[in-house]
Amino acid sequence: MQQKVIAFFDLDHTLLDGANGTLYAKQMIREKLMAKRVMLLVVWYSILYKLNRLPREAVYKKVLDEMGRYTVLEMIEMMDRGFELYIVPRLYQGGVDIVREHREKGHRTVIATAAGEYIAERVRVQLGADDIIATPTPIVGEHMTSEIMGPMAYMEGKLDMASQYCDERGVDLSDCWFYSDSASDLPLLEAVGHPVMVNPQMKLRIETKERSWPLLEFSGYAKFDRIERPERVITPEMNHFMKIYEAALAAN
Repeated sequence: MQQKVIAFFDLDHTLLDGANGTLYAKQMIREKLMAKRVMLLVVWYSILYKLNRLPREAVYKKVLDEMGRYTVLEMIEMMDRGFELYIVPRLYQGGVDIVREHREKGHRTVIATAAGEYIAERVRVQLGADDIIATPTPIVGEHMTSEIMGPMAYMEGKLDMASQYCDERGVDLSDCWFYSDSASDLPLLEAVGHPVMVNPQMKLRIETKERSWPLLEFSGYAKFDRIERPERVITPEMNHFMKIYEAALAAN
C-alpha cells in the first residue's frame, strides 16, 4: 500500500547545525585540498545565506569547480571523513526524533536539500529516513563538473521536485509536511498542508508569527552508536565510482 503522507526535511540549519558546504570546506582545508583564501568566500556565503541573498547556483558551481580538481573517488573518500568528523556530531537529536515519529505514523520521510546527492544520502541513512530529493551531482569522466545538468533542489526547484515526487506516488502536497529554517523554502512551505519552522531565519520567523505556523527549536546533538553507510547509489555516474570505492575499502 502506498504511503499517502510524506514528510520532507530540509538539511542545513534544520536537521544539521550549520551548512554542510561550510563544514566540508573546513575538511578540504584541513586536508590541504582547498586554499585558505577560499574559506573567506565560504564565510561570505554564510553571511549571504543568513540574509537570504545567497546566489545558490553560483556557489554550487564554485564548490564543484574546487572538488573537480580531484577525482570523484578522492572526493567521496574526503566526504566520508568529513561526514564522520563534522556532520554526524552536528546532527540534531530533535531531527532524529521527528523523523522517527513520522515513520512510526506510517509517513514516508524524505530529506529535501539543495546539497549534493551523496551527502544527502549519507544523512538519510544515518537518520533512518526513506528517501532524498537533492541537487544532482554532474560527473564527466573521473571528475565532478560545474556543468549543472538538471534543476537544483532550491526555491521553486525544490517545490517542483517535491511536487513531481508526490505525483509519482499519488500523494497530495496538501497532505504533506515540510520542516525548514529558510525563507528560500517558502515556495514548498506554502504548498504543503503542514509547514513547520525549525530554528528559522529572521525573515522566516516573522512569516511564522504572521501565519501562525508551528515552530520548533532544535539544540541538542544526537548521540549515535555507529556511523551508518549507504547501501545504494544515486545516479549511474555515481554507481561506477561507488564500485571502485567499495572495492578499495574491501582491499584495506
